[in-house]
Amino acid sequence: MTRRIDYQIEKLSFTEVKETPRLNRQWAEVMEECREEKAGSEERLRIALLNVDYVTSFELPFRLLLIRAPQLIDKLRRELHLNQKAVIINGKKRGQVYSIRDDLADVPEEFRYRLSNRIHRTETAGPTAAPFQELAKQTKVPRERLKLALESGLQVNALDGLFWLGIQRIAADVARLRTHGMKISTTEVEVYDSFTGTLRTISAYQR
Repeated sequence: MTRRIDYQIEKLSFTEVKETPRLNRQWAEVMEECREEKAGSEERLRIALLNVDYVTSFELPFRLLLIRAPQLIDKLRRELHLNQKAVIINGKKRGQVYSIRDDLADVPEEFRYRLSNRIHRTETAGPTAAPFQELAKQTKVPRERLKLALESGLQVNALDGLFWLGIQRIAADVARLRTHGMKISTTEVEVYDSFTGTLRTISAYQR
């Protein structure tokens, strides 16, 4: 039987420091539509691209709980005729802005985001969020958090990475750890989250 993990999300706040009321309203409407439609990953991204003035590559996984955002962007690029612009995220990371608009001159050059959440992670045996919460206190470096999680015997999936480790592309970080000699196995788990209201099968990693 496939392992199932439920994420009951009491709070998930992801905002840009200088986010305008217009963008804030657009995102609220997008999430409401996504929940009403119980939209899958690709459809959530399509709804956002069609209804928000612009989105950044950094915010998409956190706002829409997307596991494979770059691949989904590539899939929709031609369909929606996306334009893009290089920007700086949180003072150091490089990112991209995507929009169906032709003129991106008024898009900021830099973005700074804040994330806060209150999430219950539950499996058959009961609550399982505590180990991830403790790991998050030990270091602020996402890849180090992942390494510690795997070394401690935890099974980690992409939603764990988003919620507690600060990781957007867990498969890429797992690949780097494997390159440095860590043996990591891959399996599949079912995950349900109350934020999107969807049940899906995703990869999970364990040492």
